[in-house]
Amino acid sequence: MSLTTSWSNNLFNRIIGAFRGPKDPLVKNIHEAMATLDKMTNYIETTKKILENKYEEHQRRAKIFASEGKSEYEKIFIEESKHISSLISLFSKIQYDLIRVKYRLETVTIVEEPLQLIPEIIHELESLKPDIERIAPQLTTLLLEVERRVNSIMSVSNVSSLNSLLTNTSNTSVSGKIPPLPPEEKPSIKNQLIETYVVDINSVKRVLLDEIKRTGGVLVLSDISRKYNIPKHIVHNALKKLEEEGLIKIK
Repeated sequence: MSLTTSWSNNLFNRIIGAFRGPKDPLVKNIHEAMATLDKMTNYIETTKKILENKYEEHQRRAKIFASEGKSEYEKIFIEESKHISSLISLFSKIQYDLIRVKYRLETVTIVEEPLQLIPEIIHELESLKPDIERIAPQLTTLLLEVERRVNSIMSVSNVSSLNSLLTNTSNTSVSGKIPPLPPEEKPSIKNQLIETYVVDINSVKRVLLDEIKRTGGVLVLSDISRKYNIPKHIVHNALKKLEEEGLIKIK
């Protein structure tokens, strides 16, 4: 399994290397985040196998005690088998989610749309914390490391996307036939760029709804903006849309 993962990552690195410089900070952060996710999934896979072996062992013991008429001992191992089975299911779910996040990060590198995808990835990582803290607290530090790397990707992308969009905006400017807005109403270049590169508003709305559920309805605009690297005015617009849709009430 580890050899296959290593080969896959090396192939991915070579392909991306043909299009990007070796010191590209976005690619570097993504690769390091993916490597950390590999460590986590490998640990979970090892733990799952140990639990599966223990489950089979308890099942055998339960049958032995049942054949000997020792129902009280049989009950102990049956109950523990059920507990182990639930842990195996939870480990499998976490492993699946981590693998999904890993390949979502890979997609970010290919399609170069981190400003649209990263907030959702950060939210997925946040949602994994409670389960990881419950059954594998030793992985919490690695999860925080992945989250830090992903946030770094967002920071790097903000700069590169703004530079790219500056060129795109100049190439697709409005025809001179349309009279310009009065100076006092004309938005600044900075605001135009932010509106252009920002994440999909529906993604922001989903993130906000989940945060509202998690916090019991109390949101701090600056905290949300900093946590997900989303401009404050976009967060505010998303909140207003949620209120217009009757999903929340702003006080």
